[in-house]
Amino acid sequence: MKKRLLKGLEINQNLFFALFLIFALVGLYFSLPYGLVGIVICVMIRLAIVQQRIERKNCLQELADSISIDAGGSVEPSIVRSPLPTVLALATTGEIVWSNDMFDELAGQFDSALNMRLSTLAPSFETRWLIEGKNQMPGELRMGRNSYHVYGNMISSGAGQMILLYFIDCTEYVQLRDAAETRRPAIAMIAIDNYEELMKNATDSEKSAIIAGIDKRLFSWSRDSRAVLRKFDRDKYIFVLENADLDKLAAKKFAVLQEVREIQNHEGVLATLSIGIGRDGDTLAESYQYAGLAIDMALSRGGDQTVIKNRYTFEFYGGLSEEMEKRTKVKSRVVANALSQLIRDSSQVLVMGHKNSDMDAIGAAAGMVCAARCKGKPVHIVVDRQRSVATELIEKLERMPEYKDVFISAEDAMIMCDFNTLLIVVDVNRPTYVESEALLQSINKIAVIDHHRRAADYIENSVVNLHEPYASSASELVSELLQYLVSTTGILAGEAEAMLAGIYLDTKGFATRTGVRTFEAAAYLRRAGAEVSDVKKLFQSSFVQYMERQKLISSARDCGRGVILAVTDEAVDRIAAAQAADELLSIIGTRASVVAFRSGDDMAVSARSNGQVNVQILMERIGGGGNHSAAGAQLRDTTPEQAERLISLAIQDYLSEHTGESAEEN
Repeated sequence: MKKRLLKGLEINQNLFFALFLIFALVGLYFSLPYGLVGIVICVMIRLAIVQQRIERKNCLQELADSISIDAGGSVEPSIVRSPLPTVLALATTGEIVWSNDMFDELAGQFDSALNMRLSTLAPSFETRWLIEGKNQMPGELRMGRNSYHVYGNMISSGAGQMILLYFIDCTEYVQLRDAAETRRPAIAMIAIDNYEELMKNATDSEKSAIIAGIDKRLFSWSRDSRAVLRKFDRDKYIFVLENADLDKLAAKKFAVLQEVREIQNHEGVLATLSIGIGRDGDTLAESYQYAGLAIDMALSRGGDQTVIKNRYTFEFYGGLSEEMEKRTKVKSRVVANALSQLIRDSSQVLVMGHKNSDMDAIGAAAGMVCAARCKGKPVHIVVDRQRSVATELIEKLERMPEYKDVFISAEDAMIMCDFNTLLIVVDVNRPTYVESEALLQSINKIAVIDHHRRAADYIENSVVNLHEPYASSASELVSELLQYLVSTTGILAGEAEAMLAGIYLDTKGFATRTGVRTFEAAAYLRRAGAEVSDVKKLFQSSFVQYMERQKLISSARDCGRGVILAVTDEAVDRIAAAQAADELLSIIGTRASVVAFRSGDDMAVSARSNGQVNVQILMERIGGGGNHSAAGAQLRDTTPEQAERLISLAIQDYLSEHTGESAEEN
């Protein structure tokens, strides 16, 4: 009987019968005797098929009657008398071997669903949950116009491993849930980023025209939504809308950002907006809180963008404009006072930068060492010297007696830290990018000083946070803090040169990302004893580095639309790679350059831009970050070929999304 069952499941007798009948009819046309013999054989085959089906049905009935479900130790009635749509299928192929009338009805099979596959009736059906030992399929199963909750388990039988499934109609529930989800309110906060700059030196009529232009575009943008837009301050709005309308606005990439950039004052300053949206909160208050976090994130990333915050993560739209420099130093003075109090109240100070620390991270750390030393507190810099690209600067600082045993490893820092230790994180705001994530998690008092645009995963538990994406470097921010923390005579010449080297590095020799405050910081460090000639010596390349840089440049290819990509399988010095990216950017017509090179089992990526391409957004697509004109990423366990494909795809997606163009194929 088992052999008959398996044979009946594997062979489609109807197909053979149809083919033989066709041959018999053709034979009848050419020869009456042969045709009659063929028809007689067809009748016999048909009778055999009917008989086999009867035997198979009996076999399946015996099989179904022998199966029962154990629930709470009691034996339920057999599946034949199940009040729910029920089906029995092969676990290997999903072929239905038995189903009751209710399942046939919901599947739309008037005769029987026998021999059909579950994947044919419901393409989204999968059996992983059964293999994992679960009794309910995650989510809902869509069959035709209806949705079902599916319950079941694996069973063993003489015909092999099988699956027993029960279907409960949940169509009405799904429709109500989807309707509630689409009509769920989201809350948005809208801020004019550069209100003060727009209104500076403007006449009353010009101020009114600018505000009226922004208001007109905002209310026109929201007109098609079933939403409420209200202005509650001179430069702030609140926007309440439904999720369905929010999805429509997101699909159009929040076009109002571009529309508002058409407005400018008489000095040529463009108006920009930041939009922070909170959605999926359990209450309106929680969504409002998410909106506050989102608008803070948008402003900390330079503005001119939309950030959506839900209960799990952030979503980013826009962010193409350069950061606007803030001329006021009020925040620096406030942070300096708070940081001074923290240092005085701490037992010791640890300063830490990012992995593969550069001159900006070490220079900013040296500035914080100066502040702690002047406050009379023990201080150390946590650094992995084997992976740092600023070893020459570290060695120069260590030659000073004040820096004896200042540089320590993360392991030593873990041993010496206590409950009252202050950790100052410089030149990084992402917990996964710091020199030691374990040390970050072990210390309660944390201060963050950084100039990179904030990413979705940022250090949240900081006591003091000086995050200014307009600044050229972390060393610039630290030099501003030192003006309020220590006297000029308290800064060592080597420390001033270290901070000036950090500014020099991130501005490419004061050529990019410089503002008034950048040169004010450089002048302050010069008065503190920094020698520009000594700083430039730190940037001299060796012959090996020069050849590495030229070899890397020779591997570059044009991705189209002003983006150049260079990928090599060889391990390259990080400084040489960064210099290669800068040199590629000097080519006429180049808007951005991306360099990828081997770093152990990983691929390191360095990206530079002339301001027309936001390389931070580009690098975030492959898990990295940075700022508008300089960014990077680390691709774990990735080959050069894989890295080139990932980066090329990210470039094409970026150009398609932000410029309406795609990179040309080479």
